[in-house]
Amino acid sequence: MRYRPDGTPLPMIAVPVFGYKSHISIDRRFGFIREAKVTSASEADGRQLRYVVSTDNTGSEV
Repeated sequence: MRYRPDGTPLPMIAVPVFGYKSHISIDRRFGFIREAKVTSASEADGRQLRYVVSTDNTGSEV
C-alpha cells in the first residue's frame, strides 16, 4: 500500500494486474478436466464461460 506524506493511505484505483488465470470446467462425477482456457490475469472470469462450458455437459450447476 502507498501512503501520502501525511500518512493517510492512497486509494487503490485501477491497480494493474500481471500474470495468468486458468479457467477450467471439471467433470464433477469423475474429476476430469473437460475444457480449459488460459488468459491474462486481467480477463474477467464470466467472459470465459462460453469457452469452458459446453452444451454436451449435462450438469445443472455452474
